[in-house]
Amino acid sequence: MKKRSLILAALLITGVSVSADTIEEAFAKGKVQGELKSFYINRSYDGVATQTRDGLSVGGHLNYNTAKYYGFDVGATFYTTNKVDEKSSTANENDNTLFGADGGGYTVLGEAYIGYTAAKTTVQFGRLSINTPFAAPNNFRMLPNTFEGLVVKNSDVTDTKFELGHITKIQTNGFANSVPVTNGVLDPNSSMTRLSLLYGFGPGYKVGEFANIADVYLGSTNTKSTAGMTYINAKYTGLKGFTFSIWDQYIHDIMNIVVAKASYKGKLSDVNTFASVFYTKQDSVGDNLLGKAFDTGSGAKDVDSTQYGAMLKASLDNGLGIDLRYVNTPASAGSVLDGGIVNALGGANPFIISQGALHANFGDTASYMAGVDYQFKPLTGIDLLAMVKYFEYDIGEYNGYQSGYSWKTKEVDLDFIYKVTKNFKLRARANFPRDWFDLGGTTQLSFDEYRLIAYYKF
Repeated sequence: MKKRSLILAALLITGVSVSADTIEEAFAKGKVQGELKSFYINRSYDGVATQTRDGLSVGGHLNYNTAKYYGFDVGATFYTTNKVDEKSSTANENDNTLFGADGGGYTVLGEAYIGYTAAKTTVQFGRLSINTPFAAPNNFRMLPNTFEGLVVKNSDVTDTKFELGHITKIQTNGFANSVPVTNGVLDPNSSMTRLSLLYGFGPGYKVGEFANIADVYLGSTNTKSTAGMTYINAKYTGLKGFTFSIWDQYIHDIMNIVVAKASYKGKLSDVNTFASVFYTKQDSVGDNLLGKAFDTGSGAKDVDSTQYGAMLKASLDNGLGIDLRYVNTPASAGSVLDGGIVNALGGANPFIISQGALHANFGDTASYMAGVDYQFKPLTGIDLLAMVKYFEYDIGEYNGYQSGYSWKTKEVDLDFIYKVTKNFKLRARANFPRDWFDLGGTTQLSFDEYRLIAYYKF
């Protein structure tokens, strides 16, 4: 606490502009904004499971932020999701990814923070929304992940932005219910434990509740305390069209993660072009608590994961675009998840995210995507975006989820976004994964899924 006080005191002496003359005026000039959201999802399985599950939710979020008073402001955001359809007595016919741990609605004070701004530096402390490669909202369903901690941003250096943060807790959203881990216990022999760490949840996640970083990674029976996660980011945009970014995310006594990314955006002749490459490296640090938890009798394992990828997008002014992407996650046999990308705090693969199979982070896996999109507005005036994407995951035997088996997952995704008005948007999505898993040709799973979403911002 003393350290945070010193930071704020140092900022105070720099001087700031004042938006309100009194505290009362700061609250009176505060801003209310939010979003109403409705989400319907329906999934029909084929293979080892044959049921159909669905869910319908209404909810959204409401945010209030004061005006600045001598650089200070406070804010809060409530998030809510509420089950509209009737809960089936057959558990696996309920799609709980829209809801809380018990399959019902929940409301959470996801953000509650105090902020301070001085010149080109901002500080926020409390419950926050952050977006980093390995701690992110992951708002794939109704509500986002949020975090507790301190974040400082600065842009004093020309064409360069810095971000420094320290996070101690995460509130995980309902999408984590897609990977149920029995009692939240980390079991290295359980495919659900391993999948939770590949899909960005961790075995100890708590939907709608704030949980310590160590508990989320290490499970509900964890007795070890850690300092959470500290991260730093630098982004440089001084070369026309180019962006260079590097992240270091240090998850104390678990692992260190470095992510480097370079991108180019410009126009080549009549073609709007975006190209990007990235590289990620994960290594054990400190007490290596996750590696010790994955000891199955032959000693602690190491986190030792690598990933890299490239993408190219091109579009014409008439609204037609193409999108090509590739990601490779090499095997690291004998390490935690056999080289699969370890993550418990949100943040999906930076380049390849299909609707149904998030397999790009599996170890020993090459992932491909080819997409076509068309924006109808330039020619018709209708603000409708249509997208078709094809994904292929070539999964090797050291995949970290079902190691010992290799298979190929293929998926087609459809996505339509219709902007009715400035604040009102409708979205229809569908995905058709084939062989989401295939264990030796005898145990297979595929599904068809449909989603309808409505958003209204105010």
